[in-house]
Amino acid sequence: MSNTKPWLLLLAIAFVQPAAASDPESAFRGKRLAEVNCADCHAIAQVDESLDPAAPPFRSMAERRDLASLRTEMTGDLFLRHAVMPDFEPDAGQANDIVTYIESIQD
Repeated sequence: MSNTKPWLLLLAIAFVQPAAASDPESAFRGKRLAEVNCADCHAIAQVDESLDPAAPPFRSMAERRDLASLRTEMTGDLFLRHAVMPDFEPDAGQANDIVTYIESIQD
């Protein structure tokens, strides 16, 4: 392990996140989860409108919040902080899929 170059590890880590955003299978699963759990309020496509005016469209979510932190928030207290959120508590994989989908449709 002493021959490991720290910069190489950092470079590898830097490429992990963008790869997740371009994972079509994850984005597909995320879209399906959003259709079932989020579409009653949020616009989840690139051209629809949110049924609840207070619910931000997924396509512009990155303008409102850091999407990387959204993954963590979705498995934390995000749904508890917003009383009108569905009775849905995504696990880490589901949260990743939803955010990957959100990343894939950003304006």
